[in-house]
Amino acid sequence: MRYTNLDRLPKKTLIQLAKMYSRNWQSLDANWFGLVEENFGLETAARLDLKSWERQSVLEAERIKKVLQLNKGGLSSVLTVLSFMSWQLTSPLFELEIDTPERVVLHYPRCAVHESRNKKGKPVFPCKTMKTTLLTNIARVVEPRAAVRCISCPPDPPRKDCWCKWELTLR
Repeated sequence: MRYTNLDRLPKKTLIQLAKMYSRNWQSLDANWFGLVEENFGLETAARLDLKSWERQSVLEAERIKKVLQLNKGGLSSVLTVLSFMSWQLTSPLFELEIDTPERVVLHYPRCAVHESRNKKGKPVFPCKTMKTTLLTNIARVVEPRAAVRCISCPPDPPRKDCWCKWELTLR
């Protein structure tokens, strides 16, 4: 019997595996959330999901920061960690509107979670609290001086130019 060690795989295969693992993680999270929502309602599912992501976001950010050796901080390091979060690897990536050392404004033109919910005829997920928690935790792990402000995110009225919009600044 033969097996392959990760160290021996070509870069292209490693990237494909990372994206596949990200999709697997997203599927697990979506299936869990869907089952809780189906059995206990959206409010309970959102509350429990928030508790889970409060912990998971810190764990992931710390691990990514360590692997990428991001010890200098700054908003660019926050964006780097955000780019490598498990849910970000296969989701539509954020776009930058303003990118300076002291201020970043980013938005998500699309949202895979909401696109999936829409296809299933489910209501919009009020994700402002969730996303604020995620971004704040990531920022705090990477750059303690960073502040996160939501410009727009559901349950806010939908925007035409993007799904949600965020500002990160240095205090």
